[in-house]
This record gives sequence, structure tokens and C-alpha cells, in this order.
Amino acid sequence: MNRGLLCAGLFAAACATGALQVHAAQPLVLTPSVQANYMLNCMGCHLADGSGAAGKIPSVRDSLVILSGSSAGRRYLVQVPGAAQSPLSDLELAQVLTWMVRNLSARPVPPDFTDFTAAEVAANRSSPLVNVREARARLLAPAADGAPR
Repeated sequence: MNRGLLCAGLFAAACATGALQVHAAQPLVLTPSVQANYMLNCMGCHLADGSGAAGKIPSVRDSLVILSGSSAGRRYLVQVPGAAQSPLSDLELAQVLTWMVRNLSARPVPPDFTDFTAAEVAANRSSPLVNVREARARLLAPAADGAPR
């Protein structure tokens, strides 16, 4: 066998082994499943930052903290057709709603915020809203008026 060819082969093998070791040393970073569920089920309309599409899909950035602070608002968030009819399990939807409040809200999340639960989602999800815009406007009106919740 040609000595040059042998050296080239050994060099290539050493480089490949070194590349595998470097690659293996870097941990694979996966998107957390809750965030992935948001990306797959909500982000298409509400966008990555929750800002929505003006005139079509409302921004959730200013409304999530307000809505999640009352039982009627929490029920609304579960009953919005995109949420209520999503393929997510009750637990997954509860986790996504909690993630949205904690990660997409432009307003500070109050320290007494309660995470959504699978039981809460199950209790409210079976009756999706029909008049979504009217319900949203009604629930957000007190906050727009500066009234305490």
C-alpha cells in the first residue's frame, strides 16, 4: 500500500474521530415541550412574541395578565376556539396557557398568579366561545376604564 495513501487515511480517520468527540461534547439543546406546543399550536396566529396580527388576531401581550386574574377571564382563555379545539391534552393546554402568561405578557405577572390546571381546562374546554370578540371586549373593559379587578 502506498505510504502517502495510508497517512492520508489515518489523518482522515483521526479528524473524523476528533469531530465526533467535539460534537458529542456539545449537548443537544431541545425546545422545552411546552414552548414547542405553543410554537406548533398557537404561534401560527399569535406569532412568536404573542403580538398577533392587527385587526385579525389579537395580541395577547397586554391581555393575558388581566384575563388570567379572574375566573371569567381564565374560562375565556380556555374557551377561545383555538385553545378549546386544539389537539393538546387538558394538561398540555394548561401548561401552554401558563407558559404564555409567564413568557409573553408585557405586563408584570403578579406574585399571586395561579398556574392553569388540567382540571380547570377540562371543566371549561367543552363549550368553546362563539362570540369571541364580544366576550374579550367585555372582559377587558374594566381594565381599560382603570377599574380595579
